[in-house]
Amino acid sequence: MSLPEPIIALSADGPDLDPVVHGAKAVGLQQLMRFGLPVPPAVVVPVSSARAIAADRSTGRDELRAAVGALVRPGDRLAVRSGAAVSLPGAFETLLDVAPADVEAALVAVVESTTDPQAEVVARVLGHERVPETAVVIQRQVDATADDRSGSGAASSRHPVTGEERAAGSFGWRVKGDAVMAAAVPVVSLGALVDRVPEAHERLVAALEQLDAALGSAVELEFTVERGELWCLQLRIFTIVEKHEQLPLGAAIVAEGQPASAGVGRGWVQVDIDSALDAIDRNEPVVLVLETSAPSDMAAMVRSVAVVTVLGGRESHAAVVTRGAEVPAVLAVPGLQIAADHVMFGDVRVAVGDELVVDGTTGRIARPSTEG
Repeated sequence: MSLPEPIIALSADGPDLDPVVHGAKAVGLQQLMRFGLPVPPAVVVPVSSARAIAADRSTGRDELRAAVGALVRPGDRLAVRSGAAVSLPGAFETLLDVAPADVEAALVAVVESTTDPQAEVVARVLGHERVPETAVVIQRQVDATADDRSGSGAASSRHPVTGEERAAGSFGWRVKGDAVMAAAVPVVSLGALVDRVPEAHERLVAALEQLDAALGSAVELEFTVERGELWCLQLRIFTIVEKHEQLPLGAAIVAEGQPASAGVGRGWVQVDIDSALDAIDRNEPVVLVLETSAPSDMAAMVRSVAVVTVLGGRESHAAVVTRGAEVPAVLAVPGLQIAADHVMFGDVRVAVGDELVVDGTTGRIARPSTEG
């Protein structure tokens, strides 16, 4: 049985793609190609065709194999990613290092991930009544672990919290993009690329400025550097919501991290997801302090008054989701250590259940004043 919509090889001069049919990710990749930016070869399996393959793997098998066969060279691995009509960071499955023979199973896993509970949480937080169906993008994978001049990151043309018009972002050396976006590994700022991969850094900054000017909006790029060469993997357009709240007078600063979602949140510290959800169900304001953020943590994160993490960056999925939920967040806090009954900000001990104030605009974390 043939597919309801053809699989399309992405190209700058190809037909205009429709986000409802082909997904926002494929549309963004085509835009990047049309701006002359480096994008690994890719094909998109439209929403209806991806659904048909997931329902019956014999459907379109020859078409899928032919598309994959035209994409790969000997020894290539593939990235298989979701691509709904709207961006839902971290909601769906992403599979990396996929062998060409395993693409069909990977595609099915991506489609089936639309029924996962975290997909519903992320969709609802970002203002969607239901989880949209997804197209699937199959892309030749570039190697972020190839050598010491390789890695993955995400960067924005403007500061996603303050709106400052300056390229900024996070990057992890010799790690894959899913780990960076999941805030699962330590990251460095974009400035760290200057000494080791100056040409990639220069091209990235130029690309962000070009896209911002042409599209008239703040943009974010997910990217990989392979042996010093830049590759663009995803384009997002975003808006900046300014907030001008401040820490209360007399608050004692205990730490500063990376401001990731604007606003000020005041509540009681929790470090365990189940305990946090129990407290939230009792209408207690919770400041959720985590090592990092897994998709399964999202339900607690978006219901907390503030989120603080050891790892992560402003462009990580956790940051995007907390901004969508308008939950103040501070990530990548230096010296933060988490135990079962307390957290340490350097040498300052804060017990679970103690009160903290988190300023997601400045990155400051404080104890409120005990006076008054």
